[in-house]
Amino acid sequence: MLSVPDRGAFVGRAAEVSALQSAYQDESVHTVLIAGEPGLGKSRLVSEFTSRLGSDVLVLTGRCPEFGASGVPFAPFVTIMRALVRRIGVDELTALLPVARPALSRWLPELAMRTGAAEPESDRIRLFGEILTVFEQLAISQPVVLVLEDLHWADDSSRELLAFLIANLTQRDLLLIGTYRPTDSEPLRRLVTGLRRDPGVRVLNPEPLTKHEVGRQLAAVLNREPEPGVVTRVFQRSKGIPLFVEALGRALQEDPDRVPTDLSDLLLGYQAGLPEDAKALLRLAATAGSPVRAGLLESATDLSEDALHLALRQLTDHRLLLATDSGYEFRHSLIRDAVYDDMLPVERKRLHTRLSQVLLAEEALQAGDQRQGELAYHAYAAGDLPHALVASWCAATESEGAQSERVRQLDRVVELWDRVPDAATLVGADRLIVLERIVEACFHGGIVERGVAAADEALKLLDVSEAPERAARLYYYRAGLENQSSGGSVDDLTRALELLPAHPPSVLRGEVLATLAASRVFNGDAVGAARDARAAVEVAEQTGTPALAARGYAYQGLAAAAGNGSAVAYFEQAHAAANDSQTLLTVVLWESAALVAAGEYQAAIEAIEQGLRAAHETFRFADAAPILLVKWAQALAGLGRWPEALGLIDESLTEQLPPLSTAALLLCHARIVLAQGSSAAAISSADTAATLLSDGPWARQYQLQLRTVRTEIAIAEGQFPHAGEIVAETLAADDLATHHHEVWPLLATAARITNAPTELASTADRLPVTTAVDTAYHAVVTASRNSDPAAWHQAVSAWRAIDQRYDLARSLLSAAEAELAVGNRAAAREPLREAAELAADLGATRLANAAQQVAERARVVLQVARPEPATGLPRTFGLTPREIDVLRLVAQGLSNRQIAAELFISGNTAGVHVSRILTKLGAATRTEAAAVARKHGLIVAD
Repeated sequence: MLSVPDRGAFVGRAAEVSALQSAYQDESVHTVLIAGEPGLGKSRLVSEFTSRLGSDVLVLTGRCPEFGASGVPFAPFVTIMRALVRRIGVDELTALLPVARPALSRWLPELAMRTGAAEPESDRIRLFGEILTVFEQLAISQPVVLVLEDLHWADDSSRELLAFLIANLTQRDLLLIGTYRPTDSEPLRRLVTGLRRDPGVRVLNPEPLTKHEVGRQLAAVLNREPEPGVVTRVFQRSKGIPLFVEALGRALQEDPDRVPTDLSDLLLGYQAGLPEDAKALLRLAATAGSPVRAGLLESATDLSEDALHLALRQLTDHRLLLATDSGYEFRHSLIRDAVYDDMLPVERKRLHTRLSQVLLAEEALQAGDQRQGELAYHAYAAGDLPHALVASWCAATESEGAQSERVRQLDRVVELWDRVPDAATLVGADRLIVLERIVEACFHGGIVERGVAAADEALKLLDVSEAPERAARLYYYRAGLENQSSGGSVDDLTRALELLPAHPPSVLRGEVLATLAASRVFNGDAVGAARDARAAVEVAEQTGTPALAARGYAYQGLAAAAGNGSAVAYFEQAHAAANDSQTLLTVVLWESAALVAAGEYQAAIEAIEQGLRAAHETFRFADAAPILLVKWAQALAGLGRWPEALGLIDESLTEQLPPLSTAALLLCHARIVLAQGSSAAAISSADTAATLLSDGPWARQYQLQLRTVRTEIAIAEGQFPHAGEIVAETLAADDLATHHHEVWPLLATAARITNAPTELASTADRLPVTTAVDTAYHAVVTASRNSDPAAWHQAVSAWRAIDQRYDLARSLLSAAEAELAVGNRAAAREPLREAAELAADLGATRLANAAQQVAERARVVLQVARPEPATGLPRTFGLTPREIDVLRLVAQGLSNRQIAAELFISGNTAGVHVSRILTKLGAATRTEAAAVARKHGLIVAD
């Protein structure tokens, strides 16, 4: 029997190995993704790279099983954590964890025995945070490389955890490497597309071997130089794929005159010469999937212990199977596919049946066991529908996986329901309960279309009069699902509320009331929102549900702000009631929105910083940060702190933000740069924002902001007719009162248009005024209509009250022009001077020029105070103020995560800043950068 060379020739990958080594040494890189078609040598490349690392580097490898999305949640990470326990022991792992009863104990029985069972309220983010903490703590004492193979087969949960880790990895000496096929997984492709924007992520795309490289590989396989004609034939046949080159080389060893034409024949050729026992075991392993647990193979085979060990030795010596910490995996999935596809359907069914029988017999297999998904897969493939039904139900009801995985298993239950006799008895639930579980999973997982369809079907089956609470829950879930896609309506929520008795109170009734309150706020019904929010708080107090109470108080705050009342007291109560970080973040999100709308910008910034701090502490930065960053930028812009706002926007746009948040930041950027005199930059940002905005209700406020920005641009460019067209088209909408905070700026802008649209006055007369910002814009519109100096001074007072400096300067200039129009030059001098000074401080070039032109026409001499040019400042090396802040923290020895928490940015952004600082200072390490900074006076020495 001929065997494949132990490792085969490694040719043509010097550049890729060098790229991996460069990434490993680059502090700013935390992830490398290697993309390539099957057989290209991705795993071999990683193996070659890790083999060249020092003995002090901890390499942990996990592989996604081929039945991935239909199998075990978190499969590659479970493998890694179990290998880690074997490597360092459960006591050392426990010391790395930040909590006493970790969520990880659900994966690791030995950890549960040491620490106790996981806390009942442990959520996915806590689990993810624990895993991240373990890896980062490990990397403090030794370099760590995490390898995730075959990510194209990753289950939904594994993809979520992968995205979380990549978004949060900040520890030096910790590198994540993933391999995947770019054409085999649409969800992974979408994830990688987003990850490419992360400067800490590098993507390698190895190319097929050249003809010369094919010749070098053949020479290694044949142990001699191949004939030139053979190299050409193999190169053409293999297309430069190393696995096929190796298979062709092996075929040539056996028969120099024959080159197989079918690739499956090539791959099956690896079995040639194997004894029948080894071939049978290989077929069993191919059916089980790769990787396969050693215990499963041992239990499912008919071989004796000695024969099994001999067959395994032959398969591993032949490099068809590779040994892992817990079992075996195929050397390449293409070999596994070839072996599996070569079997007759009856053979595959027999082996799937045998595997499912073994899984059923395992005593540890029970509801909630991760192997239930494995059993469901094999039983279904074996045609054993009753067991497939039960296993899918068990896998779904107590799975630790993502909601989409629960839905997938539950959909299989629905598929099999009418095909399995007495299905309800087997699973201990009727079809209606199965549909309710689907609706619940879809609601929590954001799976809108399937969830709505399941809710519709369930409501048809349900007798509402017999089970009003179950019906109410379905209406509540359906409303939430529709709200995620189209804004929904209050009809389902109202129906749910009607079905739930006020006494005794229930948490579900409170949740319905709170959701109704939020919906009414955004539909412009402040009175109804306040009523429902108060009722939600009452239910929360009666049922002892602090999180619900916090949300109820927050919605009362929103309703008060929308109704021209004070929201401060309500948000104080919401903060007091928030007893967990997730609830606090929810409160801060609404509070920041209300405070920015009210013009209380400094208070908004303080609330936002509190929220971002909580997001860092709980590993929820990626989820909570986008809207908080938007509100932060808006608050800074309102206060005229434009350099800070632009810096924040620049930082934030390096993150993987949702499209709506990105659009909002771009609109904020457009307004600032337009005021600074750059129409081109404003147009670019506005046009990009437009491509990101949908027509959905959640985007409506930003659509109106976009109209205002484009009107401002048209006015700045002297395109007054076009500006008027934008305004007239916008004012024709019937939802202006609902979005009056966004409409008032448009009206104030439109008032500056010569021959302003006739709809302007009537719209202003009927539009609500509920905040100090609305009041200031209303004053501008009123003053623009009558040009009375007194009216403009009222506008000035309104802007001064909220310290909105740019709009204050514009109203001051308009007040001066109004005074000059009535011949009162003396009264015009001070507002004109202050407008010019504010414009100069802000860097508002257009406004400063306009003030100067008015002064020249009126022959008013402006004495604008200008800052003295700075002298004797230290050399800055081109570092921005933000980079100086980061450098100061680097010098204090803070990690990227600590820097991120201190500056309220993400860990990735902190890493980008550190990388830029090292480049600008010409420093190789953080320590060297700190030394350069102290030497040149960039920071004060301790």
